[in-house]
Amino acid sequence: MGAGKTTVGRLLAARLGWPFVDLDAVVEKAAGMTIPAIFEREGEDGFRRRETEAVRAVTAHAGQVIATGGGTVMRRENLALLRATGTLVWLRAPLEVLLARARAEGGRPLLAEGDDAAAKRYAARVSVYALADVVVDATQAPDAVAAEIEARLSGAQLEPPEMVPVPAGSRSYAVHVGAELLASSGRLAREVGLGGKALVVTNPTVGAHYATPLMNGLAAAGFSVHRVDIPDGEEHKTLASAERIYRAAVAARLERRDFFVALGGGVVGDAAGFAAATYLRGVDVVQVPTTLLAQVDASVGGKVGVNLAEGKNLVGAFHQPRLVVADVAVLATLPQRELVAGLAEVIKYGAIADPHLLAFLEDRLDDIVQRRLPVLARVVARSCEIKARVVAADERETRGVREVLNFGHTIGHAIEALTGYRRYLHGEAVAIGMVSAALLAQRMGRLAGTEVERLIRLLRRAGLPTTPPPLDETALLAVLQRDKKVRDGRLRFVLLDGLGQAFVTGEVPSQWIKDVLLEQRAL
Repeated sequence: MGAGKTTVGRLLAARLGWPFVDLDAVVEKAAGMTIPAIFEREGEDGFRRRETEAVRAVTAHAGQVIATGGGTVMRRENLALLRATGTLVWLRAPLEVLLARARAEGGRPLLAEGDDAAAKRYAARVSVYALADVVVDATQAPDAVAAEIEARLSGAQLEPPEMVPVPAGSRSYAVHVGAELLASSGRLAREVGLGGKALVVTNPTVGAHYATPLMNGLAAAGFSVHRVDIPDGEEHKTLASAERIYRAAVAARLERRDFFVALGGGVVGDAAGFAAATYLRGVDVVQVPTTLLAQVDASVGGKVGVNLAEGKNLVGAFHQPRLVVADVAVLATLPQRELVAGLAEVIKYGAIADPHLLAFLEDRLDDIVQRRLPVLARVVARSCEIKARVVAADERETRGVREVLNFGHTIGHAIEALTGYRRYLHGEAVAIGMVSAALLAQRMGRLAGTEVERLIRLLRRAGLPTTPPPLDETALLAVLQRDKKVRDGRLRFVLLDGLGQAFVTGEVPSQWIKDVLLEQRAL
């Protein structure tokens, strides 16, 4: 509505030498009446049924530019047909611009509901629009918009990075998501006001691939750059690694106005973030995550820490980064198993907060596993948006809101602990835990069996485990009772009230846990 789809669509079609199809015009021709008349006689439901028939008809042909209505993609069947047969483009513009244009054009039945209703409708649609294959700024002149789309479709122009704001009061920051961003890290650091020296914290494996372009980008922006490596692996997320970072900072004579840069996965991000939180009572940190898991989870939210022999993350702090740079191009060197493990966290976000993201994952899973960069950027950005919204509501985990991010983690963490943190990657254990939680929700009558099956099917298609190993039940329950979510001796679980909606409960009998794990092994 008001984005300029018809104008831009005609211009793009002319550039590509393809026919242009206006979906509304197809609907009107088939109905023998105008869109306002359809709304008046049949209501929005009647119009949407006709619209789906039109989508089926037009997607039977290739090599065309189709302009759809703003609500077309909100119907699952329409979205699936359009995505399966073409490239989805979102012409993005602020709501006030869209409303002004739509009023000027006229003939918009839904505008009669008022601005508040339009704002609610737009907010509901944005989560779907954001998962388009190409996103273009529609406030430009139509010719410029069409030219940019053509360049993107030809691959001659990279997708511009997405910027996801993370509201945290005076500590608010942004996550920049895109491809080939490492060289821009220095410029981005300058833009948020960082200065002085930069200490890059990485590990030998990641450093061999990406330290040089990152450090060159920082140096080009005028920073004095230093580097320290810590060993790779969860077993090295320790106070000893933090001390190594401290000593490197002292040797480089870092002061409070200087900053750390965490280049690596969750271990590097947590250890460097913790060292930044405590060195000189706190210096800034820039997170540059290099695994999918770190890009969608560990780098956002400010939780940093190290492990003790007695447990994970027992020593830590809340220390928000000044900046997060999520370069999806670095995922090219990530081992396939780690990429898939990170995908578990993406599926988690869809399960707890966004059924549209789940549908997108079902439709585009092959593109994600094959590391198609624009698709990876979409899922990383959307995952960060969901986590940012939760963090903004409960930054320091004092209100219980942030607990929903632990969906799948309760039993997942127990499985990790009981298998010595060697058999499963974190995301793999979380995948098993998500199935356990889904089965518990089904027992409570909050999740349909078909929804449980849908979640299991997606996890398995991604290559994630869904059945737990044989475990000693007494040992499992003992580990669960040490979980950080235990309150007043009662273990709290994050469960689903339908796909896309999470809730927290302490009403899960121990016997249910045993029964669900037994049921899960038989799936």
